[in-house]
Amino acid sequence: MVSGKTVAIAATVTAAVAGLSYIAYFDYKRRHDRTFRRKLKRDRKKAQKKADGVSKSSPDAINDIALELLNEIANDKLPVSAEDKEKFFLAQVSKGETMCGAGPSAYPLAACHFFQALKVYPNPVELVMIYQKTTPTEVFKLVMAMMAQEVRQKQMRYFDVFPPPEKNVQIKDKNKIDAKADSKAKEKKAASAESDKSGDVVVPSRALFSIKSFDEGESIYEEEAVVSTLLPRAQNGQFCDNCMKAVPNAAQQRTEETTDKSETAEKAESEEADSAEKIEKADDKEEKETSGPIEEKKDDDAETTEKSFAEVAKEAAASDENTTPLTEGSEVFVESKEEIDSPKETKPSTVSNVIDCEKCHKVVYCSEKCRQDAYDAYHQFLCANSDNTQAREFAELAKESHELAPILIAKFFGVLVDREKKKELARALGSLSGSKNADESDADEYTVWEHLECMRYLELIPSATDAAILDKLGKLISTNVPGFTEFISGDRYTMLKGKLDYNAYAVHGSADIEIPAETEATHVSDTIRDDHSATPVGISLYLISSHITHSCDPNVQIVFPDNTSKAAIKALKPITKGDELRVSFVDTSLDVETRQKLLKNTYRFTCECDKCKTDLAAVAANKNEDDKEDSNAAGNSEKQQPSETEKQEADEPAEHESSPEDEN
Repeated sequence: MVSGKTVAIAATVTAAVAGLSYIAYFDYKRRHDRTFRRKLKRDRKKAQKKADGVSKSSPDAINDIALELLNEIANDKLPVSAEDKEKFFLAQVSKGETMCGAGPSAYPLAACHFFQALKVYPNPVELVMIYQKTTPTEVFKLVMAMMAQEVRQKQMRYFDVFPPPEKNVQIKDKNKIDAKADSKAKEKKAASAESDKSGDVVVPSRALFSIKSFDEGESIYEEEAVVSTLLPRAQNGQFCDNCMKAVPNAAQQRTEETTDKSETAEKAESEEADSAEKIEKADDKEEKETSGPIEEKKDDDAETTEKSFAEVAKEAAASDENTTPLTEGSEVFVESKEEIDSPKETKPSTVSNVIDCEKCHKVVYCSEKCRQDAYDAYHQFLCANSDNTQAREFAELAKESHELAPILIAKFFGVLVDREKKKELARALGSLSGSKNADESDADEYTVWEHLECMRYLELIPSATDAAILDKLGKLISTNVPGFTEFISGDRYTMLKGKLDYNAYAVHGSADIEIPAETEATHVSDTIRDDHSATPVGISLYLISSHITHSCDPNVQIVFPDNTSKAAIKALKPITKGDELRVSFVDTSLDVETRQKLLKNTYRFTCECDKCKTDLAAVAANKNEDDKEDSNAAGNSEKQQPSETEKQEADEPAEHESSPEDEN
């Protein structure tokens, strides 16, 4: 039998022989093959050119090299299973370190290997920080440039694959002219594309367009919220904390439970008092009976006890068969036949079983699924139970700020991690079964964060509480979201608030549920798209509907047919294929000047819809008419009033008119 040592030696010798053979072959080709020598020379020049570009630290040169490297590895398939990912990661890091040791000419290849390792590492932010400390500056710059270029490429491809075709809509740039436009528009488009290469990809004037025709009242598409939260005044146990579905009996059940507990406590106290009274009476009776001889009293007590128990047992045996059986030492409790035949009157239960958080008991859910979904995504670290001090402090600070943005941002990162875990699991299961998930589409390659980056946002000034909230938020979810504290800076947090302020919608609840009025304590300062068609219970962010633009004369409306946060876009007018979809961000019943001021101060644009133009023209016409009337009134008033000369003449004494008699 061949030993393991012999096998190892043989393998080592074989590898050495193979290596020497390759060296000999390489040297032979280099000496005798002119084509091979030319190829080596071209490769050396190419590598040196890349190295020179990196060493010069020119942003344009680094971006060009990064783009070239991305194109070279574009068709490389990444492993799917955890075991394969680990092997791939270790191999790529090893190759990258080897290339770093080969000198500047090999830096581009090193960056390529490190970038590939980054693609499969579970915590990219952590690995980037390691690269920054351990790799040459030129290599790190290339890796970061490759990451930026990949994001740019994905963003440019984003609107080609999202939204999915089954949603019946498409996001397009309103200023972008298609192939049917004239040559000037084409030149402008090409110039714009060239200018975008050197800078960050901006979000142009994009909007949502229908790719089909719809009649008035038809639903164009439905969409689940990516993140939601209830308004403070609706956080009273009436609504599901996850989907916002009305749970109308929750508050009643809690009240009844509290009442039942109080009644039970009162009943227990009453029974305890009755028992004490019975004991006291028994003691008094015993004291009276002890007046006779002790021996006689003992016999009498025994006889009385035996007799009383025997009599009771006999009576119990002779009573109705439904009476409670007795045993020696048990309490005697006999129910009459009438009491048994007529059941005791109980309070009818008008509530269903309400599911709440088993730890904090502060939130309710409409189903076990909602409870589990909420826990997996965010409630596991936002649960303000007695053991979670960080969660309680964060919730209190967010409440004092009168903003919902902190809660939404915390939930957002929880949802982000949860979704990526589920997608990774689905891919792994698909790879094990050898088939692709049927629900997986090209749009699934984008994370929730990448979806968010493609939305418009308001540029906000950080508030006085932002720094404190961000600090608490980092401590709260850093264990669930690795690298969060390094990733989320103050500027990025403010940008997230701006995204939510511009794109979040009010979620309207059922008209049958009465919602408490807003008070000073429950008031929030967040900006919300709300047409005031119903009373809001919460706010939600939607990936598709965020791209719908405003009009005071909208052709679609966001509705909630299931009385949950799931939204549907309903046509208010006939929609033709290619029409831009518009909702109202404000109450359209307001006068035009109020609407214009509200939109300008809140969303920083001036509405130029047909309704506003018509209303403004009417306001201007009325103003002109009023000015004309005021002018005419002023003119008439001047005519009626005497002039200064007339006033003076009126004040002087009148001249005596001569008569013929005076002349004579």
